[in-house]
Amino acid sequence: MTSNEERMKFLLQMHKVYWSNISRAEDACWKMMAAYTALIAGLTFSVPFIGYSGFLGVFIPFSFMSVIISLNANLWFLRNISLISNLEKEFLSDKDYNYLIPRRWAQKYPFLNSEPWWVFVSVYFSVCVIITFFIIFPKINCTERKFAISLFLIFSFFTIFYGWWMWRRYKRFKAEAPGKQLS
Repeated sequence: MTSNEERMKFLLQMHKVYWSNISRAEDACWKMMAAYTALIAGLTFSVPFIGYSGFLGVFIPFSFMSVIISLNANLWFLRNISLISNLEKEFLSDKDYNYLIPRRWAQKYPFLNSEPWWVFVSVYFSVCVIITFFIIFPKINCTERKFAISLFLIFSFFTIFYGWWMWRRYKRFKAEAPGKQLS
């Protein structure tokens, strides 16, 4: 086998692994959704024992952790889909684009995109806001409200910072691994 044939075989194997990584990330996000749903159910049953502050003390951090996991999964999806695009540019000729696959697939996705990760981010954040501020807030006293608002703001800050950091990492990745340019 020539070195070029070995290279092509290696690149095809990389292509397969990158698609596998995307599937694994999607599975992880659905498992996170299942855990999140189970957490809400479990906390709901435990309110008589831990109170609303206990509920929020677990629920708010877990909600923002779920957002962060979704942001991380988005970054890994973008990394893998970009690497797949780069590899396809090695195998396909210019005339294959808009014939075999759309030319737009050769472009890198933006960090904020229409993939399911952002749906997860929106759902986790929305559920956290609705449960915290519309369902539980009317039932708690002023001190508990201050606790909930403080917790919400602290975790919001860390989550926004983490999202910004993920965006910067992806921006750097796109600059460092642009792939072959199409004519």
